[in-house]
Amino acid sequence: MDYRYMSGGKNGKSNCHYEFRWWYEYSGGKLTDWGAHHVDICNWALKLNGQAEGPTSIGGSASHPVEFKGGFPVQTDRYNTATEFQFKVEYPSGAEMIIRNDTDNGVLITGEKGRIFVNRKKVVGKPVEDLQHDPLPEDAMAKVYKGLPLETGSSRTAHWGNFLHCVREQETPISDVHTHMEMLNVCHLAGISARLGRDLKWDDVQQQILGDDEANSFLKRSYRSGYEIEM
Repeated sequence: MDYRYMSGGKNGKSNCHYEFRWWYEYSGGKLTDWGAHHVDICNWALKLNGQAEGPTSIGGSASHPVEFKGGFPVQTDRYNTATEFQFKVEYPSGAEMIIRNDTDNGVLITGEKGRIFVNRKKVVGKPVEDLQHDPLPEDAMAKVYKGLPLETGSSRTAHWGNFLHCVREQETPISDVHTHMEMLNVCHLAGISARLGRDLKWDDVQQQILGDDEANSFLKRSYRSGYEIEM
């Protein structure tokens, strides 16, 4: 993979800052870019609804700007991550998560009592409207913050404040490593399914794709000599 910088990146060939995310060599395209934000919210909602285990399968379809063979692009001089996609993630409880590119940028949560749409700028839906006459308990935000101090300011500065507090006090922040790993598992499985063009079965306990050695080979990259990390 060559270093290539073209101002603006509009030609589909730059792999520097920002545009690096459109190359599977460095990232996972929209599936891991915005996917990281939205799948995290989906996982949060699923857990609040009692779904403690990870997914059992993921499958769907995706379109790429270049041809793929064996999960790798045949062209190496232009963007190669998925531009269109629709995947269904299945969970043991019967719940489903749909990951798609052709809707408003956000998360739509559908349940027996209504629907909620949420993104970085808004939260709308009947359950939200009902808060006008049936507000949340006073300790609702405290529970979300796991009993940690409620930081003030913008969402970004509040996250930094929570993180720095937890570094000082050796506590677990509200955005912790484990839940982010669970979220990225879904995003990366979608990417692997997209690259290979087939559905995948997932063993959440063993952290392995079932019955598919080729797909499992995409779960870990080979380290450069001298830079190995043993987990």
